[in-house]
Amino acid sequence: MFKKGLFLLLVAEFALGEIKVSGIVRDSESGNPIALVNIWDATSSAGTTTNENGLFTLIADDKEDMNLAFTHIAYDNVHHKFDQSDTTFTLLMTETLLQMNDVVVTSTRSGYLLRDVPIATEVIGTKEINESGAVTVNELLLQRAGVSTSVNVDGGVIFNMLGLDSRYILILKDGQPITGRFNNRVDLDQVSTSNIRKIEITKGPGSAVYGTDAMGGVINIITQRPSEALELDITYRASSFGGTPKEISKEPINSILKSRFSAPIKSLRISSALTYQHFSKGQQFEYISADQIDKINLNTDLSWEKFQHQFQIGHQYFNQEDEGATRLSNGITLFTNATNIHRNQLTLNHFWEINEKISIRQTLRRAGYKRLYEVKNVSDDMGKSDITTENNTEYELLFKHENENIKINGGFELSNPLYKSDRIAGGKQEKNVTGVFNQVALKMYNNFDFVAGLRADKYGDTTVVSPRLALSLKPNKMWTLRASFGSGFRAPSFMESLIDWEHVQFGYTVRGNPNLKPEVSRGITIGAEYSNQNNLQVSTLVYHNDFSNLIKDYALESGILSYQNIEKAYFTGLEIITKWVITSSISSSFTINYVKNEDEMGKQIPNTIPLSFGGRVSYSPGKQNILFALNLKGVGEYFPQEFDPTSGDYLSASDPIKSYLVSDIQLICNLTSTYQVVLGSTNIGNHTNKAYGPYIGRAGYLEIKTRLGKE
Repeated sequence: MFKKGLFLLLVAEFALGEIKVSGIVRDSESGNPIALVNIWDATSSAGTTTNENGLFTLIADDKEDMNLAFTHIAYDNVHHKFDQSDTTFTLLMTETLLQMNDVVVTSTRSGYLLRDVPIATEVIGTKEINESGAVTVNELLLQRAGVSTSVNVDGGVIFNMLGLDSRYILILKDGQPITGRFNNRVDLDQVSTSNIRKIEITKGPGSAVYGTDAMGGVINIITQRPSEALELDITYRASSFGGTPKEISKEPINSILKSRFSAPIKSLRISSALTYQHFSKGQQFEYISADQIDKINLNTDLSWEKFQHQFQIGHQYFNQEDEGATRLSNGITLFTNATNIHRNQLTLNHFWEINEKISIRQTLRRAGYKRLYEVKNVSDDMGKSDITTENNTEYELLFKHENENIKINGGFELSNPLYKSDRIAGGKQEKNVTGVFNQVALKMYNNFDFVAGLRADKYGDTTVVSPRLALSLKPNKMWTLRASFGSGFRAPSFMESLIDWEHVQFGYTVRGNPNLKPEVSRGITIGAEYSNQNNLQVSTLVYHNDFSNLIKDYALESGILSYQNIEKAYFTGLEIITKWVITSSISSSFTINYVKNEDEMGKQIPNTIPLSFGGRVSYSPGKQNILFALNLKGVGEYFPQEFDPTSGDYLSASDPIKSYLVSDIQLICNLTSTYQVVLGSTNIGNHTNKAYGPYIGRAGYLEIKTRLGKE
C-alpha cells in the first residue's frame, strides 16, 4: 500500500512570540483533500479545523516543544512534534478499520453517518480494498461471507449475495445503474478496482428510492474524485495460474496494468483511470471456457466548481474480448466461441447548492452496450452469431432539504431504454420508464431516527408502488438498534419477455413470454450494532424476504423453454460482522452468514450456500512501511444448480460441493514514499472447481506501484 495519510506543507512565520502554521491535508491514497480534520497544539489551547478543500491555518505560541495532533473520525490519530527548522514534511495517517463515522449516501440518498443510518448498510473502504489484492469488484466481493459466483453458460460471471443472484441486486456506479445487464445480470468482472474510493452495500429492498432491480439490496461503487494536486499512479501486476513452481513455469504470464492521473487546470480538475488486463488459460471450466481474455477499462472525469454550482462530465469505456471453447471432460473440443463486449457511458452532472439547507442535482446520462457472440461447431464449421445492443438515455432530478433534525429528498427519473438483439422477436424493443419518489427522515430526541419513503414507477402499461419504513434507536453511545420494512420489484427483462433464440451447442430453444408480471418482494431487516468507538465493532442482522411472481424457466414443450411467474419464494438469513483493532499494528474483521432460501413447497433453492464465513487480518509493524494481509473465505457444503433443458428447471446437482477454505495473502512493502512492491498469492490452498467456477487453482503475483506528483 502506498503511504496512507496526509501531506502537510508547513510555513512558519515568527512574529511577536507567535508562530503561524498553514498547509493542506490530503488522503494520499485517493489524492483528495480531507475536510474537518481537527488540528491542535497539545501543549497549548491553540487549534483549528481544515476547510472543505483541506486547507488550514494555525496560530500558536512560539515555543520549541510544539506537539501537533491531527484527528479525524475516519482516520487513526496522529501526533507530530513540530520542528521549526523543518517546514516541509510527510505525516503518515491510516484510515481506521472502524467506519462508524463514515458518511454514507446510498441507503437514503442523503448524507448519513454510518452509525446513525436507519437502513442496514456496510462499507468497504479504501484500506480494505487495497489489502484485498482484488483486481475487479467481483474478486473483492467474492472474499466476503454470503457472496458467491458461478460461471454462466453464456459466459461471464453470475453474482450472488445473501442467496440472491445479481438480477435482484441493483448495481450502481456513482449512484447510476450500470448498463448492460445481459440476461438481466451484471458481470462485475467488468468493473476494475483501480479507481474505487469505497463500496456501500445496502441490505434489504431498496426500490422505494431506486426503482427496479433493488429487490434484495443495492451495491453502490463510488469512484475517486479529481484532486487538486498533480498525481500519477502506475501499477503493474504479473501473475500465473498453477499449483507448484514447476506448473507455474509452464503457464503463460497474465498481466494487469493500472494507472490513475489527476491534475488541476486552473479552476478545472481532471482525472483519468486506466486498467488493462490480459489473461491466458485463466478461466477454464467444463461447460464454458475462455482461453484468452483481454479487458480495457477507462474512466475520465472533468469537474468545475464556481460559486454554488458544480459541473462534472464523466466518460466510462470498457472493452472485453474472449476466445474459448466448449470441451468434454477428456479435452475434446465440441464448439469454439468468441465474445466481444463494448460499453460506453457519458454522464453530465450539475449540482446547485442554493443555500446551506437546499440543493438540487441534475443528471443526464447516455449509456451504450454492445455484445457480439459467436459459436461454431468444430465438426462441420457451422455456427451461429448474434449482436445484442442496449442504449439508454436517462434524466434524473433530485431535490434535498436538510437541517439538523429533518431531511427531505425526492425527485423523478425518466429513461428510454432501447434494446436490439438477434435473440429477440422483432429485432428491437424500447420502453418508456418514469419514476417519482419522496422520502422524509426525522431525527428525534438525538437518539432516534425515522425514515419513510414512497415511490411509483411506470413501465409501459404497468405501475408499481414501493413503500419503505425504517428506524434506528441509540440507547447509549455504544449501541444502535435498527429495523426496516420495504418493498422491491423487478420488471421483466427484454430477454425474458421477447427472447427467441436457439442454443446450438446445448440443443434447445428459448422463447420469451410477453405476459410476464413484475416480480415483487417484501422484506424486513432487524439489526443491532455495538461499538466502543475505539477498537471493537460488532453488528448483527436478521433479514426475511417474501418474493411473489418470481420469474422462472420452464419447459414449454420438449426442447423448447420459456419463462413463467411462480407464486412464492422465501429468503431468510442471519449475518454477524465483527471488526476488531487488536493493537496499533494488528487489525481484523470477521463475518458469518447463514442463509435459508426455500420455494413455496419448502424445498431449498439450488445454489444456496447455507453457511459461510469471511475474515481478514492485517499486520503493520514499526513505521508501517511493511504490511501483511491475510484474507480467508470458508464455505459450507451446498448443492449447486444444474440446468435441465428437458424440464426447463434449475435442479440441485446430484453431488454436493464439499466444504472448502480459500485464503489469499499479500505482503506490501513501501520502499519509498513513491515506490511500492506487492507480493501476493490468491487461493494458496489450490482449491479448484472447474465445473462451476470461479476457483481454478492457485495464482501468484508481483505488483510494482509508483506514485508521482506534487502540490
